[in-house]
Amino acid sequence: MNKTSTTLFLNPSSKNQKGQKNWPCFCAAGFDEIISKSADDLIAKVQNSACETAVAVGGDGTINLVINGIMRSQAPKKLGVLYSGTSPDFCRFHQIATKPQDALAQLVNGKPHAIDICQITYASKTPRYFASSCNIGLGAQIAGTSNRVRKYLGDFCGTFFAALKAFMCVKPFSATLTVDGEIQRFPKVRHIAVLKNKFIASGLYLDVPAKPDDGVLHVVLLPNLTLSGLLNIYKGKIPPSAQVFTCREVSVHTTPNQPAEFDGDPQGEGDVHIVCLPKRLELIK
Repeated sequence: MNKTSTTLFLNPSSKNQKGQKNWPCFCAAGFDEIISKSADDLIAKVQNSACETAVAVGGDGTINLVINGIMRSQAPKKLGVLYSGTSPDFCRFHQIATKPQDALAQLVNGKPHAIDICQITYASKTPRYFASSCNIGLGAQIAGTSNRVRKYLGDFCGTFFAALKAFMCVKPFSATLTVDGEIQRFPKVRHIAVLKNKFIASGLYLDVPAKPDDGVLHVVLLPNLTLSGLLNIYKGKIPPSAQVFTCREVSVHTTPNQPAEFDGDPQGEGDVHIVCLPKRLELIK
């Protein structure tokens, strides 16, 4: 790897500012460094950077912001990751080391691999991008709560508490899905997951046959999720009542409007349209 064309994008708020403990190890490697001031600032800094490889220093949220900066950039950029955050779902799926020295060695010695990226348009806003999952309904409520409590309870326990709270509070809703042009209607739904990998949130995953470069999405719709079904998701089990679709694009309309999140951060309410962009980004690993 050419260190002069590689830039570390450091998110000071990652892991409630605890991610900064790994900065001395990463910065000692001699890469250029840019510290962000906010989410929008990080995206803009990546987008306007002249680097060839943009390295996300943080967890899933930071990785998502760097990906959005890369996808908006006029000049092609590769993605690198030095994990120093809360959620490691992206790293788990793409087999990227999470220990600082191992992650640094993997970045320095790794090769580019083309991976799929998902483009999402929601609530008539500018398209955004994600690499792990989008959750509508129950999962968005889990993300919102867990982001507030994980700094007190830890990653696993915080997500578990948020999942139980959401299960008790979120009411069923109706959904219309357009899956590769085919309309599907569901009168009673608790949760919809659109997956580019197996992981929904820390500790929560669904064992779908996802691959980084297969060009497809896996849509899992949970109509009648029970408490035991929710607990089984911690084992990766897909509840028997689930509807599972494999597709290249999907639109989701809910009544009433449901909150959505992707890659761990709530994104508001409204209709969602997601397209898989095959092998659109090169990941160093």
